[in-house]
Amino acid sequence: MISPWGRFSRKLGEKIEKPRFVGSFSKEEAIRKNMRLATGSAKSSKEEFYVTFYWLVDEWDGVIADVKFCAFGSAALLGIAEATSELLMRKNYDQAAKIDAELIGGFLGDKKDKEAFPEGEYGSVNLILDAIESAVKECSDIPLPDNYVPTPVQEAIEGKPYPGWETLSLAKQIAVIEEVIAVDIRPYIELDAGGIEVVSLTDGKYLVIAYKGACTSCHSSTGSTLQAIQQILSAKVHPEIRVIPDSSFLGSSVRPEGN
Repeated sequence: MISPWGRFSRKLGEKIEKPRFVGSFSKEEAIRKNMRLATGSAKSSKEEFYVTFYWLVDEWDGVIADVKFCAFGSAALLGIAEATSELLMRKNYDQAAKIDAELIGGFLGDKKDKEAFPEGEYGSVNLILDAIESAVKECSDIPLPDNYVPTPVQEAIEGKPYPGWETLSLAKQIAVIEEVIAVDIRPYIELDAGGIEVVSLTDGKYLVIAYKGACTSCHSSTGSTLQAIQQILSAKVHPEIRVIPDSSFLGSSVRPEGN
């Protein structure tokens, strides 16, 4: 069967056809689950399009435990809201605030050199981002954990160390790396049913990671994928970081060179 959403990426078409996050939460539901209900809405200038997000937020650490949305407008708006809901899951509100059009487009794109949706649909993306901003304001008073370090993506100068890197404790260095992985690496690896976890960090430079899921049997996990992870962390954390995959988590047919 040919999808009617031919001008969209395959992934966006799938989100439109099979949404999982449509709906809403009530204040009573949030109370029963010991969560805070945060809502965020946005409307187009003529109010013909709108979107509202409903977040159940853990007041202990600011993490979004569940997401639903209601939207009215183009098919693309519905699909983008669905994809964004998936991106929001398990993020804290500070991470949610840093979701942007580039991340959403990358999450939905089939190919790096092809847009996920027509240029005319960027108004839908802006509505989504405005609704996120509105929801963030409703939970920004929740204290974040002591070891949480804001993602350095917007603060670090590419090719230079994260400010004060050498003076950070090991826990905070790992927290910085975790933030970059959460925002810039994990969403893309998860697109192909893969996963990545930090195993250890030595001398602030030698990072051992463990692949999960499909990555354990994929040859690119020690090739192009590893290279991409290395480049991102070198640019946004520290240029001397060296990423080493833990071979014990790799399939027998996929081993780093020299093993």
